[in-house]
Amino acid sequence: MNEPLTEFFKDSFIEEEVLDWYRMSQAERFTESQKLWEVFVLLKGSYDPEPDSQSPFYSSEAGEKE
Repeated sequence: MNEPLTEFFKDSFIEEEVLDWYRMSQAERFTESQKLWEVFVLLKGSYDPEPDSQSPFYSSEAGEKE
């Protein structure tokens, strides 16, 4: 699909896996991203963001569990 893009990057040091990603349509990328989220959850990944002590909304008490 994106053959001109592939030709543009053929002499670069971009990994083939990245080029494969660029060759996919938006729908194909979305489907592959959904698969990555499934693996993330299976590996006990958390949707909760990491605390950011520099955020104006940060509260050191909010993350404490009793």
